[in-house]
Amino acid sequence: MTNISTRRSLEATVQNYFSLPAEEAAQVVAELEPIVCRGAAWLFRQGDAADCMYLLARGRLQVWVDQDDAGSAGPRMVGEVGPSEMVGEVGMLTGGKRSAGLRAVRNSLLLRMTAGTFDRLVQRHPAMMRRVAGGIAERLRERTAGRAPVNSQFTTVAFFAPEGGPSAHLLAETLRERLAGVGRSVVLTAERLVELGAPSLPASPDQDVSPALVDWLAEREAEHRFVFYVADPSDRAWCDVALRHSDLTLFVADATGDPAVRPWERAVFGEMASQASRRALVLLHRGQPEMLSGTAAWLEGRDLDFHLHLRAGIPGDMERLARILAGTAVGLVLGGGAARGFAHLGVYRALVESGTPVDWVGGSSIGAILAASIARYVEPRLIIDRARDAFVAGKPFGDVTLPIVSFLRGRRMERLIGEFLAGQIEDLPLPFFCLSSSLGRGSVHRHERGSLPLALRASASLPGVFPPAVVNRRLAVDGGILDNLPVDVMRDKPVGQVVAVDVTSRRDHEVDYAAVPSPWKVLAGRTLPMAKRYRVPGTISMLLNAMSIGTMEASREAGQRADLLVMPDLGGFGFTDVRPYDRIVEAGYAAGCKAIEASGFARSWQINRGKAG
Repeated sequence: MTNISTRRSLEATVQNYFSLPAEEAAQVVAELEPIVCRGAAWLFRQGDAADCMYLLARGRLQVWVDQDDAGSAGPRMVGEVGPSEMVGEVGMLTGGKRSAGLRAVRNSLLLRMTAGTFDRLVQRHPAMMRRVAGGIAERLRERTAGRAPVNSQFTTVAFFAPEGGPSAHLLAETLRERLAGVGRSVVLTAERLVELGAPSLPASPDQDVSPALVDWLAEREAEHRFVFYVADPSDRAWCDVALRHSDLTLFVADATGDPAVRPWERAVFGEMASQASRRALVLLHRGQPEMLSGTAAWLEGRDLDFHLHLRAGIPGDMERLARILAGTAVGLVLGGGAARGFAHLGVYRALVESGTPVDWVGGSSIGAILAASIARYVEPRLIIDRARDAFVAGKPFGDVTLPIVSFLRGRRMERLIGEFLAGQIEDLPLPFFCLSSSLGRGSVHRHERGSLPLALRASASLPGVFPPAVVNRRLAVDGGILDNLPVDVMRDKPVGQVVAVDVTSRRDHEVDYAAVPSPWKVLAGRTLPMAKRYRVPGTISMLLNAMSIGTMEASREAGQRADLLVMPDLGGFGFTDVRPYDRIVEAGYAAGCKAIEASGFARSWQINRGKAG
């Protein structure tokens, strides 16, 4: 049963979707069945009988496909469905099985239409068939165009404080003020719902929420850019409603508190182990500590998608959280290229000077090491100076060894990483990831937790140049082998824009000899004053060049999926020559400034920043 207000909402949805007069829309709604699909529940699964279709009036759904015969890493989410969209119509019209599963991100109100009902309605309202056919064609066109299926913005957010107390409410109110430039926000508690005259909450978590409450909450969403639910662990029914109406759940915890999982967390989230919306931890730190620690204990035992650090003395941390909620956060992806990767730091400096914040960093190979430097030290000049000390003075490419496993021992690189980038990934102030390649499995390993030195050692283990790293008792080598520019990995993060820096060489060099000269001729050219000098790459440079050939095309394609792609001209620099460090950094800076100016990226960000507060 639905109340008058909810019925009017359903009639408006039908009227707008099918372009019907109000009277006809009311007649159509009278023949349809309104249902509520609870957050995290499946509307239907792939392979189910396709005996009906649904029009989504309120809420949001995710489209999932199962693992295919080729053994892909399914099931995986391939898209999302918002209000006023039809789902399940293809299967119903063809009379087959469901080709994908539909799952509710949050409590969703739908109108169910069986095949028989649709046949009767089309007889009276022929325009309905044209609209359904047009919706199918539009979806196919979007899929062919390769549009991103997932919206990076969050609209409804649930706040929980594991230790209780006012911290969750205070953060919600702070964000409401901070995001005023983006749009209106409302903070809802169980008491506030009563004050606003909302339909009654369920008496218990086991009781289904009424269509009237789903519709009422959707009205608040229509009136506001953000709806913040502040949950009270002592009120299980309200916790359940908050969770099942949220795009994102935030655990708000004092970093100095007890990180143990509370019994109420197990009770509340145990029932929603497969919650469809994202979950994140927000750790509150007093003052502005330079080094963070203890994050791993908070992550243990909790099913989280990501975590953020909020240091009271660093306003940029709160601004980062606001941008993530608003969908305007910026992710920076740095690729492999050995010494040419120093250009990444110049691009980063250009971004910072243009006013573009970097909220998430990731990379492969040398890009991983420099991304970690950004995540740890943040300030461009400090990072550039520290990297110079590490790579120029430290000479990581100089510890040649007996080439049984590799040409370089890797001890200098390992020592320098341990000296400048010690600690755990989860304790970095900025969110970070890097990739390595599993030597045995031929698969990509994503490093987002655990030892930072080990992750960087694995990601930068150039085959034949450095020895492999051991990760989870398996050999791991350079991440750039399988994904040299991980733009797609960054797209999975809650960022709205992605900047990628590709430092692979694209310059074609001609040689002045018909056949590769013997080693003695090459040696003579380098030592004797009158002998001809041959431009022949060294063994390590040859290995690095050969590796880049295999990843160059993939890097080009990945770069095209970024919102801003920077490709510094580095053809004049060698892969292992660290002496022109400052010139390489400057080349990256010049390329970054040029790309930012030409694309208008910084100007567009200034607009977004103004909206995000």
